[in-house]
Amino acid sequence: MSDADQDVEVRSAPTLTAPTIWQRLVPFAILLAVTALAVSIWVAVRVSTNEANGVALRGDPKTRVCTAFEMVTAIQSRSDLAPANASLALLGGGDYLMRQLDANTPAHLAGAVRAFARDLQEVGMNALAGVPYNDPRQAARQAEGDFERRQVADLCK
Repeated sequence: MSDADQDVEVRSAPTLTAPTIWQRLVPFAILLAVTALAVSIWVAVRVSTNEANGVALRGDPKTRVCTAFEMVTAIQSRSDLAPANASLALLGGGDYLMRQLDANTPAHLAGAVRAFARDLQEVGMNALAGVPYNDPRQAARQAEGDFERRQVADLCK
């Protein structure tokens, strides 16, 4: 026998085993996961599309927004609120005002209300973060908010 004959290994053919139940379920699990992902993406896109179109709220837009503005500014003038509650009232007031806007709100009023609501939220969030009201930047935010408040008040007359 030559050296080449001695180096040859004899291998047997691999044996096939029947797949287990878990191996059979893997493709279905992957299909289910992909389907769930597709449905969740579709729902997220559909909801954001509806919000972009703007669902019309009940009542006259100007009356609704101006009534909400009056309520928010009335809460601001309460002196019996603790500082943390006052800060939360600013945040909530800004959010509440933003939620009163829809596609039918007059553009000039909507722009002024958005600016005022953002100012409320910025002042409130900074106050919650511990920025004192006498801080120059916080005072500037408050002055800007007061300017925006006067603009909205004029538009609501």
